[in-house]
Amino acid sequence: VTAGASSTLNFTSGTAATQVNGPATGLIVTAVLGFMVQALGFLGNMFGFAQGLGGTGSESAMAFFTGTMGIILNLVGVAIGVVILLGALKMKRLESHGFAMAASILALVPCVSPCCLVGLPIGIWSLVVLMKPEVKAAFH
Repeated sequence: VTAGASSTLNFTSGTAATQVNGPATGLIVTAVLGFMVQALGFLGNMFGFAQGLGGTGSESAMAFFTGTMGIILNLVGVAIGVVILLGALKMKRLESHGFAMAASILALVPCVSPCCLVGLPIGIWSLVVLMKPEVKAAFH
């Protein structure tokens, strides 16, 4: 590798690192918000706070998302939050393009991400940046 090629690679890598910084930080925020939502849901399910929320006609639907099933769904939500967080950290370090893509896609899913208002735009932003050829080439 010549000196010119090496400096071009460093410039591309530096530019890619700058481009992924914002979306990666957004994914970290999404994961942290997800952990907070899941923790509140877990406490609600453990102590039965959510069981009184069902009104007429929706009691069977609410019963499905409370109690033991609610706790299981909270744990799945935490696991998905961990994947989003790890993918965001890898994205920040330009490691594992596939893992960063998976984290971005998970952030898009409304029932998985803490909130459509947060996860959806950040997931789209992350995917747009990750699909850029110069960013994709900078991953190792």
